[in-house]
Parts: sequence; C-alpha cells; structure tokens
Amino acid sequence: MLKKHPILIVFVLLSLSLRAQVNRYVVFFSDKAGTPYSVNVPEAFLSARAIARREAQNIPVTNADLPVDPDYVSGVNATGAEVFFTTKWLNGALIQADAGVISSIEALAYVDSVVYVAPGSKLSSSGRLSKVEEELQVEEVTDNQLGMLGLDLLHQEGYRGEGLIIAFFDGGFKGVNTVDAFQHIYDDHRLLYTMNLVENNDNVYQYSTHGTRVFSATAAFLTDAYEGSAYNADFMLFVTEDAGSEYRIEEYNWLIAAEKADSAGVDIINGSVGYFDFDDAGMNYTYEDMDGKTTIISQAATFAADRGLLIVVSAGNEGNKAWKYVTAPADAQNILSVGSVDGNGQISNFSSLGPTSDGRIKPEVMAYGGGTSVINDFGSIINGAGTSFATPLITGLAASLWQLYPDLSNKELISFILEHSSNTDTPNNQYGYGIPSYRFIVSGAEPEESSYFSIYPNPVTTDLLNIRLKQRMENVSIRIYNVTGQSVGTYEITPSASMTATISLGELKKGIYLLELHSSQGVESYRIVRY
Repeated sequence: MLKKHPILIVFVLLSLSLRAQVNRYVVFFSDKAGTPYSVNVPEAFLSARAIARREAQNIPVTNADLPVDPDYVSGVNATGAEVFFTTKWLNGALIQADAGVISSIEALAYVDSVVYVAPGSKLSSSGRLSKVEEELQVEEVTDNQLGMLGLDLLHQEGYRGEGLIIAFFDGGFKGVNTVDAFQHIYDDHRLLYTMNLVENNDNVYQYSTHGTRVFSATAAFLTDAYEGSAYNADFMLFVTEDAGSEYRIEEYNWLIAAEKADSAGVDIINGSVGYFDFDDAGMNYTYEDMDGKTTIISQAATFAADRGLLIVVSAGNEGNKAWKYVTAPADAQNILSVGSVDGNGQISNFSSLGPTSDGRIKPEVMAYGGGTSVINDFGSIINGAGTSFATPLITGLAASLWQLYPDLSNKELISFILEHSSNTDTPNNQYGYGIPSYRFIVSGAEPEESSYFSIYPNPVTTDLLNIRLKQRMENVSIRIYNVTGQSVGTYEITPSASMTATISLGELKKGIYLLELHSSQGVESYRIVRY
C-alpha cells in the first residue's frame, strides 16, 4: 500500500497553485514623455521602405509611431515580470508574470492599467486546431479562381506581385519550407522574415497547416500545375494565432505583428483569422462590439491602414451559424474584408454577413472560397472551403494591381477595386460590392475610344450585338466571359464589306459580361450589359 506524506502533498499542491498563477498580461503605459526617440528621426525606428511608404501617401510620422519608453520596460522587468513584446501604437507591453506581481506593476507611476489576456505560460499549448472551415476534396487547377478575378490576364501581362511585400498572419505554416510549390520563393530569396509570436522565436513551420494553405493561394507556383495569385511578390510570415487555444492574446499578437510589418515596409497584410468568442467566455465580444473601433485586432488593422498598408482579411465563416455576422478585424474601416462565393459566383452559405454594428456594408468584396485550390503541407493540390481561402486571392489581385498602378494610395486602391467589382452599383451586406475583376478594368473604354472596334447596342436589349471594325484585321474572334471569368461564348467572325458583323446573344441570361475581341492586332476588351 502506498504511504502518504501530507507535508509533501501540501508542498506539491502549493507549487502547482503558484505555477498556475503565471499568466499573460498587457501593461499599458500612461505616456511616452521620456522616450529617446523623435518623430524627426524616424529612421531610428522605421525602415527606409516604411518611411518611403508614408512619404508617398503623405502620411506623417506621429507620436503613436514612437517605440515605448525603454525605461518603462525596464521598470516592469524589475518587478519580476518578463516582457516579451511591446506595442507602440497602444503604448504597452505584453508580459508573462505571476499574478502576485501585478499589483506591483500597477503601482508604477507610469503604468495606466494591466489587462489579463491569456492563462498560463507563453510556451503552453494544448494542441487544439484553429476554428476554420475546410473541406478536402479532389484536385483542381487554379484557372477558375484566377479567371474569376481576371488574374489570368494580369499574369499574362507580367503583373504577378513583383516588388510588393506581403505579410501573412496565421496559425502556422507547416511544410512551407519543404514543399516544392514554395521552393521558388527560397530560390529567389523572397521570404524576407519569419516570426512566431506564440512562442517568441522564428520557427513558423509548425502548428496548424491552415496558414500553409492560405499562403499557397497567393504564393505557390508549380509549372503547368498551380499558380498563386501573386506568386512573385516578396513575403513575410507571422504566427499570431495559437492553434491550441483561443484567448485575447492572439489579438495582441496580431497587433504586434502589424507593427513589425509596418516598420519593415510591408505593403499588404493578409489575415485569415477572425475573433468574436474565446475559451474564456468573459472575453467574448457582442455584435455591438463589431463597430471597427472596439476590438484590439480591429484597432490594429485601422492603425496599419492609417499608415498606408493595405489590409485584406477574411469576413468569417459564420453566415450559417447563430452569430452570422463578420468577425473582427473584418469590421474595421478602410480595409478589404472578403466573403466567399462558389464557382458560379453564388455566395457560399457559410460566408459571414454584414452590416457592422454601426451600419457599414460588409464584406467589401467576394472571391472563390467555395472550393479554392490550395497546396497542403505534403505538397498536394486539394480544395479548401472558407473565406480564409478567398482572402489570399484578393490579396494577390490587390498586389498585382498595385504593381500596375504604383502611384495609388492604399485607400485609392480599395476604391479602385470596389469600382471595378460586379455589384458596385448596388452593394449590399451579403455580397458587398461583388467580385472584382481586372477584366472590368481593361474593358472600361467607351466604344469610340477603342482602337479597333465599336459595339452596339450596349446595353443589349435584343438578342443581337453588332461589332464594327475600324480597320481591316485578320483572324478575328469574339470571346465572352461572365463575371466569374468563365467563358460563355466564342465566335469566329467574318466582317462584311462595311466591316460590320452581328452575333447572337440569345442564350445569355441578363447580366454583365466581358467581351474580348481577338485579332491580328492584339486583344481589346469591353464590358457589355444584357437586358
């Protein structure tokens, strides 16, 4: 029979109790009065590229950009707490500490408040998978998801994200460093930085495979097999989501990652995580909190957008659940939140809805998330379902368009994308402004401005559409695409002596279409409306 030792048992229980009191907190400082940094010398805390982004968009460096006072950090460390990261935008520090020292931290003259954000030590993890919607099905190629956004045309014209830096915030990127589809990034030295904020190291190739699949929709490339939406961009990878738990610390991880991305000169942040409920119900948000200002992660997205970065985030997968609305940070202003459609352009039933609690339209845009072709951690091409996978397609479209139109500010780029989306005239809280497409951009010329042809009538009120050529051309053909990028008609035409041809659109339903005229002179595009 095992003999009990009461004193030893009490000691062990006391040790376990003390150990269990180690939690994670955010300390907020009251000011930056003693900081050694100055807005007049931004190169001390911002990269040359980050400064150039601000200058290009007429964005001043402000007090909010100054790092926290290092003496304040030292003072917190002196209490026995461990400071892991600091946040300049919210003027605070993420710490790990025994609950017993919190009162000492709160007593410091320069501490405004201390907020509990997660239980346990920083290195703890229960191994729980992220809350994502995924379906693993048969292999598919990327023609549909790229064609829907006109990315196939952008790629043909040489715009694949070159020169842009895109940061991905997710729960893990297993296999990215070993799978062939990502090897081109390493060969070209275009993975610029990795950071694991969950464990405070640079190993992002662990935990969830969700980030791997999201990243692949933008960055992966296999000759004749797979094309990401902006696979020639430069990249940074951040683990912000703890796949083993769900606490508000993950919002602060996102905030800190956004600050690092900003300082490093990143152009676009892709975030395919969203929050409204947590393992600790006391941390849960309400719909009223989805106003773009309340949650920490939405504040972070707004801070980043205000500094000239383009923020592209998933709307959420709550559309067919009790919550149903977009999740934070999709509620933030001056960003692109992305909903999901299927291959026919119909909204996916899981795609989260708007409006925000203050009445703004959400999501802004839609992309193919109802069966997106992605790469998994074994290098296989599979299908993923969720707004998580629609988001990197929009990220790639934005990157390629920004490469094409580099003088646009981030807010101008958002407006440009919304203006060239399928539902731009009647945006709503299910479909947003619709599906954006480069085809809408290249088809925007009026008929009289076209170099080679004019079309009439437009809108098309009968079954017949006339094409008048302005000069003789060989090998003339017409291709018509619907708003999802699918070909719905191909016509070989032989112009009459008056250089006019007529085609029948009798089988086309009412809606918006893209007409491409292919000839020996090249390709011209135009948007037509079928009534």
